[in-house]
Amino acid sequence: MNSQIDRILIDRDSIADRVEQLATRLVRDLGPAADKGSLVVIPIMTGSLFFTADLVRRLPLSFRIHPVMVSSYPGKSKTSQGILDQSPLPAGLEGRTVLIIDDILDSGRTLAHLRREILGVGAVDVRSCVLLRKEVERAAVVDCDYVGFDIPETFVVGYGLDYDGLFRNLPDIAVLQNT
Repeated sequence: MNSQIDRILIDRDSIADRVEQLATRLVRDLGPAADKGSLVVIPIMTGSLFFTADLVRRLPLSFRIHPVMVSSYPGKSKTSQGILDQSPLPAGLEGRTVLIIDDILDSGRTLAHLRREILGVGAVDVRSCVLLRKEVERAAVVDCDYVGFDIPETFVVGYGLDYDGLFRNLPDIAVLQNT
């Protein structure tokens, strides 16, 4: 284990089991939209990369994937700075069902912002799926339809989550020392 890791919060086997459970729910809930060819998956990069890859491989559905980049934790920041930068939304969301996939629900600003924008361009349904939901008071009111794990207010890395661009490749969700 990396010397900067204090402890493993969620191990890789638990993550794999939960991803499978989420996929089962998504197939049940979003299957009708996929059958109509109207499902679009929008992962928020880069933190959701590993989660999205594992999740969508378990979805025997027809859908398009259009990642967006949203920055709210620059460099070594351990708290959300709000939306700092965002890539454009994909075209053609009108009349579609959209599933936003994110790594972590913290302040709620990112999901609330994207949900408003996606609905604003004419999507008929917007759902959200996050790997982690911090047990904190949110800056923005946002409901999340699918949640992998609820975690305490702590800074975590691994399975796509980073600190200053590092630790994304850890297969577990971990807490760094001195955080």
